[in-house]
Amino acid sequence: MSEALDVTPPDDEDPDALALSALISSRVCHDLINPVGALSSGLEVLDDPTMEGAMREAAMDLVRAGAKKAIALLSYARLAYGAAGGFGAQISLEDAHKALADLFSITKAELVWNIGAGLAAKENVKVLMVLAYAAADCVPRGGVVAIDGDMDAFTIRATGKKVLLNDSLVRALGGDAAELTPKFTPALIAAQLVESAGGAISVERTEEAVVFSARFGG
Repeated sequence: MSEALDVTPPDDEDPDALALSALISSRVCHDLINPVGALSSGLEVLDDPTMEGAMREAAMDLVRAGAKKAIALLSYARLAYGAAGGFGAQISLEDAHKALADLFSITKAELVWNIGAGLAAKENVKVLMVLAYAAADCVPRGGVVAIDGDMDAFTIRATGKKVLLNDSLVRALGGDAAELTPKFTPALIAAQLVESAGGAISVERTEEAVVFSARFGG
């Protein structure tokens, strides 16, 4: 049995630009604190001349893992949240695919990319990237996140052993900023981008999957 969730934008006033920038900054900092902390811890061990053998190798593994995660998160944030290319620009789908593939390499979900190559409107790409990351969070024990369609109308389906859908995410995708936190600020911005393009986002939840759909234009 499936359940279509209401993501109709409310009439409440949206947060101003300063509030949104602060929330997004907090989200990026939250994502990066752990991998950067791992880098710092690993380097501290390597700086200790008494550490040898297995301890030094474990520290190197910590540094490598921290660096990989930090680079993946920064590359993702640059495209999903940043001003890459300027306003009204297009983004390479190959770049978006690579950024998501690197991001998914540090999650428990597998990415299946069925979107074509070429260029697409920056706003559309940002929405896709935000929803894809949200979909990975819906399968915390591992699963598959499949992206299908084209950049004017696409679906992102998350399936796995355990499927979760946070109510705060649904509210943010509906444009509800009443209790907005940094974690779900990207979803609110995605909702605003789709709405400004005359489109809509929908979310459907079943026992086996969560499906996000985004449509741009009339």
